[in-house]
Amino acid sequence: MASRAMRSRALALKLQGARKGRTDGFWLGHSHGYHLGQCQAVLDRVPPMQEVKRALKVMYVKEGTPGFRTLDLGIARALVELVQEVKVVQPQSVLVETALAFKPDLILVMNGIYRVSDEQVVKLRQSGFRTAIWIMDDPYFTDITAHMAPFYDYIFTHELNAVPFYQSLGCRYVYYLPSGVDPAIIAPRFVEKQYRSDVCFIGSGFSNRISFFNKVIPALKGVHLFMAGYGWNQLKSYDAIKEHVNLEGVLYDDNIRYYIGAKIVINLHRSPEERLNSRGIQALSINPRTFEIGACGTLQLTDVRQDLSRYYSPDHELVTFASPEELVDRIRYYLGNEEERSHIALEGLYKTMSQHTFSQRLVTMLHTIFGEKGGTE
Repeated sequence: MASRAMRSRALALKLQGARKGRTDGFWLGHSHGYHLGQCQAVLDRVPPMQEVKRALKVMYVKEGTPGFRTLDLGIARALVELVQEVKVVQPQSVLVETALAFKPDLILVMNGIYRVSDEQVVKLRQSGFRTAIWIMDDPYFTDITAHMAPFYDYIFTHELNAVPFYQSLGCRYVYYLPSGVDPAIIAPRFVEKQYRSDVCFIGSGFSNRISFFNKVIPALKGVHLFMAGYGWNQLKSYDAIKEHVNLEGVLYDDNIRYYIGAKIVINLHRSPEERLNSRGIQALSINPRTFEIGACGTLQLTDVRQDLSRYYSPDHELVTFASPEELVDRIRYYLGNEEERSHIALEGLYKTMSQHTFSQRLVTMLHTIFGEKGGTE
């Protein structure tokens, strides 16, 4: 008799759990689906870019590492839209022979640090080819880029403070050009439950970040957290959160799925005080991740860089913080205010997709190099 009662109770608990699971799953799916519908309404309002395709041939030398895959794909796709012919090559390729066969009007190198030899760039220029480099790691590797940058005709850097640095080295054509996104690669979409969280941070555990998060993590008890990147096992409270940390990191396009699935994504820039920036060049500009998070339709909480307001309106299109305590306060506030959180995220989505795409950035680059009519009919 007692055994039958126990089985009945176990069955009742099982049914109760199933009902709760269905209810929780319904509302989780409903919330995610409703937000995606709002995101699509925003995307539908973004005006299409009107640009004449230039009669130019561009050879694009990819950065080629997994961490740059999103940028490489986005830039290559944008070039296809903007010029007559594009050839995408790996940085380890025999660039001179490839260029002699393809005869490009421009050779564009992404980053080039460690992966494109100075000798090849010199030979390309000696062969009469116009070269440009777009550096996305400034100022963290300026001890290396100080040597390589003068070999190029045009230098584009995503760091505003690096422009006078390269000019001081005798580089004649140096321009500030921030990163961007490709809406065909990064945009709101359905993601499975395993990618969803309350708060997400993806990035390496540099010393400034470890120190910062040591003050943040203990205050986030009860918050569904996801972190990824090497070095986070150095956190003082790592043992308490390790089941929510991927120490191997996640790359394209899993990182985008985690951004989309989070209610809040934290963006904490790395410190410029690194060994390959021995000149101590301070970082004023926002990182490529700023635009990637903005394109996901997720609320971004970011620390402040000097030129942030040039691209986004704080508290309107994203939210800023100046200390660990302020970050915790804002996480708590926006997790409890879904409508306001969603409104800011949607505003950030519209700004990103309407003004910060790789197509728009490359229009600026081509205009800078070839002039307004260069290569147009």
